[in-house]
Amino acid sequence: MPIVEVAISVPLAKTFDYKSDCEIAVGARVKVSFGTKKVIGIVLANKEKSEFTRLKSVIEILDEAAILDKPILNFLFWAAKYYHHPIGEVLLAAMPKNLRLGKEAKIKKVTGLPTKTIEPDFEISTEQDTAIKAILANQSAYHGFLLHGVTGSGKTEVYLRITQAILDQGKQVLVLVPEIGLTPQMISRFESRLKTRVVAIHSQLNETQKLDAYLMAKNGDAGVVLGTRSAIFAPMPNLGMIIVDEEHDGSFKQQSSFRYSARDLSFIRAKQANIPLILGTATPSLETLKNSMDNKLTRLTLANRAGNVVMPKVSLIDMRSNFDGALSKLLIEKMQRQLANNKQVMLFINRRGYAPVYFCTECSWKSECNHCNAAMVYHRHINRLKCHHCGDEKMPEQTCPDCGEQSLEVYGYGTERLEETLSSHFPDTPIIRIDRDTTRRKKALAQHLDKINSGEPCIIVGTQMLAKGHDFSNLAMVGILDIDGGFLSTNFRATEYLAQLLIQVSGRAGRSGEQGEVVIQTRYPDHPMFNYVLSNRYTQFASGLLKQRMSAMMPPFAYQALLCANAKNKKNSEDFLREVAGLLKSVEMDNVEIWGPTPNSIEKKADYYYFNLYLQSNDRAALHQMLATFSQHVDGIKLKNKVRWYLDVDPIE
Repeated sequence: MPIVEVAISVPLAKTFDYKSDCEIAVGARVKVSFGTKKVIGIVLANKEKSEFTRLKSVIEILDEAAILDKPILNFLFWAAKYYHHPIGEVLLAAMPKNLRLGKEAKIKKVTGLPTKTIEPDFEISTEQDTAIKAILANQSAYHGFLLHGVTGSGKTEVYLRITQAILDQGKQVLVLVPEIGLTPQMISRFESRLKTRVVAIHSQLNETQKLDAYLMAKNGDAGVVLGTRSAIFAPMPNLGMIIVDEEHDGSFKQQSSFRYSARDLSFIRAKQANIPLILGTATPSLETLKNSMDNKLTRLTLANRAGNVVMPKVSLIDMRSNFDGALSKLLIEKMQRQLANNKQVMLFINRRGYAPVYFCTECSWKSECNHCNAAMVYHRHINRLKCHHCGDEKMPEQTCPDCGEQSLEVYGYGTERLEETLSSHFPDTPIIRIDRDTTRRKKALAQHLDKINSGEPCIIVGTQMLAKGHDFSNLAMVGILDIDGGFLSTNFRATEYLAQLLIQVSGRAGRSGEQGEVVIQTRYPDHPMFNYVLSNRYTQFASGLLKQRMSAMMPPFAYQALLCANAKNKKNSEDFLREVAGLLKSVEMDNVEIWGPTPNSIEKKADYYYFNLYLQSNDRAALHQMLATFSQHVDGIKLKNKVRWYLDVDPIE
């Protein structure tokens, strides 16, 4: 009787053998019994004998042909090995939920071909033309490109022309974008220009839509697959090119369960498929800059904005001499001037809610979450205090719990309070707020973007959702508020992220002719970073950061892994990591440093205490050897069943 090896989504780094009446295609789904449950698994091999004697039989074969073909299986095996994550969880995480639930692999609604496509009515620049020719000259083998173009330099136009050339050869193109908010805009651009089916893969689609997109990618009907990080796993038999837009963005890193980086995996997928990879951005990550310096990527530069549009003029407002709240008088005057000219203004503040602190003016008590080491954020429209870490909510206190006085006030600004303040200064101007609270409803974000794209004068208030990729033709001015926290962060990457954010947000201004204006409010106007941001010299700033990282032997000159343990009993999570540290130190590897255990930056979240153990080495192979040792011996650690733990390879937080 044939025996099949099956991967099941369980937190165990092994596979399971089952009896079968017949051979089953490798990569097909089967229903099997596991313990007391019936679960879905993926067949990895057919074999004649097993080291186990009492085998259960396969209950049902769900697919005649493989759902996961050989190239995608090889890719997922590589990912499971690199991130030291159980193979069954990796394989099933890479599929849409309906396939994981055992539903039929059948397309319900085929995405149609675009009804009509528009030919561009403009000439591309010499820089764009050079970039397109360089990439297409390397289209039949693996080659990595960094398309480093200033904001508004026409990177999307380069993507479109190269994609059409790849489609003309009967191949498919995978395009990754960091945020769901960028997907509708990208899709409409691709659909309006390319004579092919464009399908989307992201978390705001329903499960049927996700399955349809996945299967259309798999059977080759979709010429372009455009999606957020999980789209890296879409099976594409004729894959001819991968594009990662805004490659510097942290959203490409999954921060729960299987903690992969879609950007990093795109290198492996392109290498295995022997196709070109394009990483596009105005603000390359230090990892990508180092790769281009090491000649692992060819750097193509677009130094000028498309259509000879000039870069915006950037200025600073020193908030040390401004006591008028969130908005300085000078900023309000500049906004009034732009709105009087029928232009749009955008204010960026990376904090949703009304105010981040609810406190007592008498005794300095402040409202904190009962379940986390974090302040509760006041949301005025629902009159609730909310924890942005665990989601807990409560009614605001009327009197101070410590001193009993009725002296409670809010401090600081979020998007909601900023919107209210603006409506008192600009009563006749529409204000469009875009954050996680206002875009929860389906299609809400698209409706907001349609309003902005109509070009009517308005004030846009937004968080990071608006920082990148968007192209608003009538947006003349961007104001950036409350960014000083980036200078005070404990994360060694904070200044890199802040410089990227400032340049990306600034890049939304003045994209269609007249010079735009960017105003940054700060209490640290003398910080050296502003010299580079004001003169748009990101590369020089990043080069300075790279030198600092090199002298400190920090990433990208060293490789890191983070082991995080959490438990309701604080001692258990700390002791578990102490035991792990003892185990790892007994493996005598001098070139791997072990730090900790140390409390997480927010030690208590949702009643669990979080502790971290950091591993670092300038030898990637040695680090992975030590992680493999941990995976082999973790079952022998006494406290293993009293804690929850995860491993994060190449952490970004």
